[in-house]
Amino acid sequence: MKRLAGLWMVFAAAGVAACTSVSSIEAVGERAKELSPKEWEGTWMHRDHPVLVKVADARKGLLDVAWAEEKGGAFKLESYQVALRQSGEHAFGNVRETGEKGPYYWGLVSKDEGQIVVWTPDPAQCAKLVESGVLRGSIEKGGDVILEKLSPEKLELVVSPNGGCLRWTQPVVFFRIGG
Repeated sequence: MKRLAGLWMVFAAAGVAACTSVSSIEAVGERAKELSPKEWEGTWMHRDHPVLVKVADARKGLLDVAWAEEKGGAFKLESYQVALRQSGEHAFGNVRETGEKGPYYWGLVSKDEGQIVVWTPDPAQCAKLVESGVLRGSIEKGGDVILEKLSPEKLELVVSPNGGCLRWTQPVVFFRIGG
């Protein structure tokens, strides 16, 4: 749970209410999404707090994301790098724990002018797809799901409103409040 709280703060604690997670052994998406600093950089507001975003490498689709979090009665700066990857018309945000070589935590990302929306995977639904053999992966003790590399066809299935495994009714929304 601690691991999830820190990582998904990038997406403003999306899905942290659940104690299980979905990750992938490889970054989700076929290729890096090229980014425009003008479109991505700035201060973005979630219902709980602001998040600062800076393009670290536009060609590689890398964003540096930071926010202040209260820990032990004091504020602490938290930051992570998000790798945005594209598959077809979909973009996926991928995050790893800082300094770790472990799995990628991910979500489907949609960006319009002044707004970013992120949908995170539903562990129970992803587990069903793994158990039935539709997706390759494993279900760890405690219910965490670790997916193997997702082909473009499997990514289309994952994002499908019918039979996929995203939390479509619980998006995390950010609004731009400063450039």
